[in-house]
Amino acid sequence: MPGTPVGRVDWVDAAKAIAIIMVVFLHTVFNHAGNGVSGHWGQFVGLLDTFRLPLFFFTAGLFAGRALRQPLAALLRTRISHLAWIYILWSIVAVIAVLVLPLTGATDKPVAFSLLLIPVLPTPATWFIWALIVHFVLAWFAVRIPAALALGIAAAVSVVFGAGLLTTGSLEVDKTLYSLVFFLLAVQTSTWLRPTIASVSIWWAAVAVVAFGAGAAVVAKFALLDVVGVRLALGVLAVAAGCLAARAISGIRILSWMSVLGRNTLPIYLLHWYVLLVVYAVVNLAFADGAGALTDLLAPAMTAVTIAGCLAVHRVTRRIPGVYARPAWLVRALTPRQGLARTR
Repeated sequence: MPGTPVGRVDWVDAAKAIAIIMVVFLHTVFNHAGNGVSGHWGQFVGLLDTFRLPLFFFTAGLFAGRALRQPLAALLRTRISHLAWIYILWSIVAVIAVLVLPLTGATDKPVAFSLLLIPVLPTPATWFIWALIVHFVLAWFAVRIPAALALGIAAAVSVVFGAGLLTTGSLEVDKTLYSLVFFLLAVQTSTWLRPTIASVSIWWAAVAVVAFGAGAAVVAKFALLDVVGVRLALGVLAVAAGCLAARAISGIRILSWMSVLGRNTLPIYLLHWYVLLVVYAVVNLAFADGAGALTDLLAPAMTAVTIAGCLAVHRVTRRIPGVYARPAWLVRALTPRQGLARTR
């Protein structure tokens, strides 16, 4: 598509957009579950979760190969330090914010203790970033063993934690382990998958979406989501449906904004909890006595407004050093000194 930035692939960005829309949508429904504002969406939360997580982490792994081929020290200096800076900064914000704002993640632990736990116990507001750090580190080792072995181990871990057979005691850590297989699958298949998807017919998108819908319907009908292997199988269908649908979307000019949205998923993810609070406040004032026939429209509308609000806040704050990327001083500190290296 004309105007696509160098190094970007429109359908991958569109897939990322689908994933982040679902993240914000489900968080909108989560926070309204139980008070009637979520309408009928609440009953689909579990199934929709099997779509957003696999797709989110799969798209994150599609361009990870080059970084993973670096020496471990180089990976830590570049990709991991970038993610770690963002994770720690925004986790500190989340730990403090939850003390005064009605956010997910409230705890009776002392603030100082919660801050100390940030590196090992992810907060609900930032765990996706923590998961990416874990995935990159584990994937660095995984790509150095046979692909079938690595994927087999990751699939087994996904099945065990996806079905609740094992738990770490942290929902966020469990989801990180469940999702690893999708990140690794993208890393291992990216070279041939990206051009293959770019060349397939739009009708395959319809087939994949119908397949996921049919699978999800059967799982919902017979309450199979926690059966061993079902969550993983549904996740694979979700990845196929999401990627092929994104390929179809990226070829429709009127939907080109989806690819643009997919290039801004990080600020949307980091900001959406806080913007959502403002949206909640407005909705609660406007519909103090309930939304009646409009109830089922609230969550989608709130999702759209929240994403627009995130993009607006990002536009105003993006030039503040260190907010969405490593500050220059940290980049300089982690950059090897070439002259010094040659004298050693």
